[in-house]
Amino acid sequence: MYGGTPVAYALCPTETVNYVSAHDNETLFDIISLKTPVEISVEERCRINHFATSVIALSQGIPFFHAGDEMLRSKSLDRDSYNSGDWFNRLDFTYNSNNWGVGLPPKEKNEKNWSLIQPRLADPSFKPQRSHILAAAENFMNLLRIRYSSPLFRLRTANAIQERVRFHNTGPSWVPGIIVMSIEDGNEGVPGLSQLDRNFSYVVVIFNPCPTEASFFSPTLRGKTLQLHPIQVKSTDDVVKNSSYQPSSGCFTVPARTTSVFVEPRGYMCDE
Repeated sequence: MYGGTPVAYALCPTETVNYVSAHDNETLFDIISLKTPVEISVEERCRINHFATSVIALSQGIPFFHAGDEMLRSKSLDRDSYNSGDWFNRLDFTYNSNNWGVGLPPKEKNEKNWSLIQPRLADPSFKPQRSHILAAAENFMNLLRIRYSSPLFRLRTANAIQERVRFHNTGPSWVPGIIVMSIEDGNEGVPGLSQLDRNFSYVVVIFNPCPTEASFFSPTLRGKTLQLHPIQVKSTDDVVKNSSYQPSSGCFTVPARTTSVFVEPRGYMCDE
């Protein structure tokens, strides 16, 4: 429903294109910089950018990323850069700059926001350094590696999604802010769900957009042999490594502004 009116939906996941930014309006990093409190750090803005891309990367359907989402691309807060030329539309694949603060964006489409734009562009603390851009690019690549580490992230029919995907943080006892999603696989030779993944029998993804650590207890997920995804364990993101799961209580703990992926390995692991 949208505004009380039924909207269209797709029966095939490949007909569903998910995105948080496109060529219209500001880039993802720019809209985050424009709408978040001015007192938060550039590191936090970078983390919010990464969090937003993680929602798209780990959802069912087709993930769509605007060019430069992975490198914190900025158009210097230009909301419509169609006629702004290369000065505002530049993509720096050396990762030396994300193009933040190259100038006040053109009057025609941006003047009404100049009072918000000018002080942000003039504040050097808003500009990411090369280290931030490199970290963002690595985090983005890790998201893609996680997505392609299991076919459970890429289910091919609506029925498969309905059968295998569950959302756990629902109902009157829900924990505000976080999304808890599980994807279940079957076991070869066992009646019920067919086996799609040779490596993982169960996946749990927890999205925590909150500025504070979050914990979630689930009786349904108690007693599993879940562990943090190997790609996140090996990543240079030290924050996500603080994610934890306690089998005895079914308690997950996820750091602030972090998406944590837990997997239940099978007794054997196969290389893709």
